[in-house]
Amino acid sequence: MKKIMLCVFILTASLVKAQSIVDSISDPSFILRDTVSEKLAEFAVNNYQIMMQKSRVNEMQYEVKKSKAAWLNNIAVTGNLNEANLKSSNTGGQNVFFPRYNFGLTLPLGTFFTKSNDTKIAKEKYNQEVYSLKGQLELLKKAIKVEYQNYLSNKYYIALHESVIQDEKVLLSVVETKFSKNEVSLDAYTQSSKRYNDALIKKVELLKNLNTSKLELEGLLGMKLEEALVRMVSNN
Repeated sequence: MKKIMLCVFILTASLVKAQSIVDSISDPSFILRDTVSEKLAEFAVNNYQIMMQKSRVNEMQYEVKKSKAAWLNNIAVTGNLNEANLKSSNTGGQNVFFPRYNFGLTLPLGTFFTKSNDTKIAKEKYNQEVYSLKGQLELLKKAIKVEYQNYLSNKYYIALHESVIQDEKVLLSVVETKFSKNEVSLDAYTQSSKRYNDALIKKVELLKNLNTSKLELEGLLGMKLEEALVRMVSNN
């Protein structure tokens, strides 16, 4: 009798705890969205895909600078020293050709048109990479917020389900006591045991979902969730 009363007491305490969680979630002011996901989204810049895109932006910036200076490659400078090439003994060693020095500068006219367009093309490619970086960053921030919601939801699922497990455990203990006194049938005992085992199986599934959502979130963050939370606190 005392054992049954103890089980009933534990069951009551478990129900109070479960009801507390349910009341918290059912409260109209309860929301999953909070400042944590907003701050975690700022760590999107640590994602490797974003870092690669930043590298491409820098590369295109160098291409623009390279294109601006490329026209210099088409300039050809030539020179000729008449005194060295055209000396004649008939003139008494005197050079009669003027000017004494010849220099030439060659620059294809098309350079002014093609190189200008090449620079414009390089600038457009640079702008495209910049826009792509901004777009990827926004999508990644959104993905981090969504994945954090999944992670947070899974934590609540486990917290709620833990009370279910405790309820089933206490009920099974009560049924076991009654079964030992032939107060309940074997079928009742078997059903109670099955419900408890099913609750444990469900817990394993929920834990798997929690761990998976955590791994997905860390993949987006580019670091461990614990490290991100520590950095988030230290930055405040």
